[in-house]
This record gives sequence, structure tokens and C-alpha cells, in this order.
Amino acid sequence: MTIRPEFQGCVARLHFEAAVTINSVRTYRKSAIVAIRPAIAGEIIETWLEGERETVNTARPGDYVVRGVNGEHYIITSGTLAKRYGPPMTEPDAEGFRQYTATGSCHAFEYEGQAFTFVAPWGEEMIVNPGDYIATPAIGSSDIYRIERNAFLATYREAQA
Repeated sequence: MTIRPEFQGCVARLHFEAAVTINSVRTYRKSAIVAIRPAIAGEIIETWLEGERETVNTARPGDYVVRGVNGEHYIITSGTLAKRYGPPMTEPDAEGFRQYTATGSCHAFEYEGQAFTFVAPWGEEMIVNPGDYIATPAIGSSDIYRIERNAFLATYREAQA
């Protein structure tokens, strides 16, 4: 299902709010080790998971590129690096990547409806497929995004109450 452009920013939020209403949103903590390197301003990073392009993003000065648990690449800001990852565990490799322990958390639910697209907080279109997770760093935040199912399961664990 494709949503008209003027509504794309709120479709994922509507699904998230509905999941909150029926109490299916859970808190998850990252539990993976990832590789991170400084991005080059203007560098374009396409995120591919399971053979499907998830999104594309352009690095700004001070951004970082993460190589996730399934080999996917994506961009984060320096603020996100500070909030969601511990200190570097290794020296840079030949590509400039250092190992970091993920320490962040999110609120998420497994999406079970029809596939749809929406515009992510960084302005690029994302597709949500059944089984993917819709997540946000804080309940009530407009920062809502999709995490592909296998990447989510390899990266997050449900937080204990």
C-alpha cells in the first residue's frame, strides 16, 4: 500500500499510537556489537537488508557510519553515537571502523499489517513489511522509524520490567 505524500509522515505514528493503545509496545535494549566510523560529509549511504533497500541518507559534518550486525550500513549523528553506544573497544580497522557496544533502547512493536511506505525522520522513504518493527526512542516522540525484522532480532532484547 502506498500512502499519499502529504500523509506519509504520520502513517507510522498512527500505527505506533494504535499499538500503544492495545498495549503491544515493549521496551527493548540494544545488545549487539557494531562497527562505527566517521562519515565523510556528503557521503551517500544506502541501507540494504535482506536484499531490499531500506533507505538512503546523506552524511553531514560530524556524522558517523554504522555497520550493523547484518552488514547493513546507516548514518547516525554524533549525539546518537554518544547516547546509544559505549566507548570504542578497538582501534580503527583498514576502513576506519572501530567496534562499539550498543547501549541504547527503544520502544517498539512487531508490525503485522499490510506493507506500507512512510517518510523517515531524515526525510527518506522507508518501507515497512509485515514482521518488521516500528520503533521510537521515546513514547510520544515524532522520531519513528522501521527496523527490519532480522536486524531487530539480532540487535535488541526485551528490557526487564
